[in-house]
Amino acid sequence: MPLDLDRATLGGLLSRNASRWPEKTAMIGEHRTWTWAELDAEVDAVAVMWERAGLRPGDAVAFVLNKRPEVVIGFLACARAGMVYAPVNHKLPAANNEDQLRTANVAAMVLQHELDRELAGIAELPAARWYVGPEGIHGGSLWADHERFAGQKPRFEADPDTVCYYNYTSGSTGRPKGAVTTHRNVLVNAVATAEGLGFRADDVYLGMFSVFAHPHELFHRSILDGGAFVILDTLSPRIVAETIARHRVTWMMAVPSFYEMLLESRNQHSHDLGSLRVLESGGAYVSGDTLARMEEAFSAVFLPVWGSTETTGVGLGMAAGGERRDGSTGRVIPGYEIKVLDESGALAAVGEVGELHIRGPAVVSGYVGQPEETAQQFSDGWYATRDLVRVDADGFVWFSGRRSEMLKIGGIRVFPLQIEVVLKQHPEVRDVVVVRAEERLRGEIARAILSTVSGSSLTIRGVQAWCRERLALYMVPRIVEFWAEVPKLPNGKIDKRRVLDVAPDPGRDERTLEREPS
Repeated sequence: MPLDLDRATLGGLLSRNASRWPEKTAMIGEHRTWTWAELDAEVDAVAVMWERAGLRPGDAVAFVLNKRPEVVIGFLACARAGMVYAPVNHKLPAANNEDQLRTANVAAMVLQHELDRELAGIAELPAARWYVGPEGIHGGSLWADHERFAGQKPRFEADPDTVCYYNYTSGSTGRPKGAVTTHRNVLVNAVATAEGLGFRADDVYLGMFSVFAHPHELFHRSILDGGAFVILDTLSPRIVAETIARHRVTWMMAVPSFYEMLLESRNQHSHDLGSLRVLESGGAYVSGDTLARMEEAFSAVFLPVWGSTETTGVGLGMAAGGERRDGSTGRVIPGYEIKVLDESGALAAVGEVGELHIRGPAVVSGYVGQPEETAQQFSDGWYATRDLVRVDADGFVWFSGRRSEMLKIGGIRVFPLQIEVVLKQHPEVRDVVVVRAEERLRGEIARAILSTVSGSSLTIRGVQAWCRERLALYMVPRIVEFWAEVPKLPNGKIDKRRVLDVAPDPGRDERTLEREPS
């Protein structure tokens, strides 16, 4: 029976699953597995614990946790009790987190005792605190106290438009923003992506994105049909491969570079990854060659997708087994609508680059406590993504880059992605990011930061020669740097802010090669 999105809530689906499949595996953690009945009961107990402590519907609860089962339990307990889940990226500076706690008006916190020192420098923490594990330096209650409320039910009853969490942007380029997200937003996206991409009730799902980025995507499709999902807190390809083999994972989501590492680990350790049928890939460009190579290597469908915090997840993609175009991210997922606007604000012509705007019932209404940012990016139900794309006559979307990252070299528009795509084709390049730099005479120029495969003999002149053969001369990077690693965010995306914080150094080469002047 189709889900009635005008009545459905996360807590209601959890109760349905517990009634329909009480003994069926729901959540698989490192040390324990939960059935749907067990998960439902634990969520109830946590929700009651918070109610008894004086928390009320609408109160925001900040979570300072690594990826672990308590993330899912806490998220669903907030949803059931009418509270708001607010994930905290403890890897950001304290000033960012203090701003988040203030704008979200956080009333309580759930802390992992190993991480509480990460909050040093924050002047005021909410008085209500619960520790996962031993009590930490900030004091409070223990998460395990919820066991006293086993068998009890919370008083609150949510509806589809109840806010269930603040879905925070990464903060990699500035102030993190909390998208005000409802049950309806989450479940519309779950239904749209499950149907649009080909997710099945028997899929065992493993989400590899950061716990700070779209935490609902760890479970939201699985809860629709009662499928199992795995919670794993590591980026070790070996451990991930072992987990896939042990639990027969069929569908996973990660950034493209992680699949490269997983493939290398499989080849080294002979892990059985034959259960995988879909490799969903977001957060970075995927070339047609990479797509074909991955599908052949894994004997699985490789699905590039695009999503955002503000769209409550994936909004563009290619269905498993559906039509695709090399280099494209795919078409708009059913349930969303897109338009592309040129620099004047008019609709861009077919094939013309412009800014992507998107709307639909899964698109949020704005940001919590940030009215100016909301007004800048939301209008009449449309979200202005600041991503530059072109769309062909058949509706396939190609990304050019972020509007804020576009270069003007000699008065000509250049998108860093154009250069990155060419550099990624070089067999010795492992990771690359292209950013803006300045020269006194030339003005804006392209600066390329690369990490290379082991034993690479690639030189600056070699990089520039490779580009000259494939790009217009003005697009060839004037500055080329070899770093040991291109810095990444916890979700696996390139951390461009950390790159830009480092002054350009045309002679930088962190490999064993002798430095070569530019």
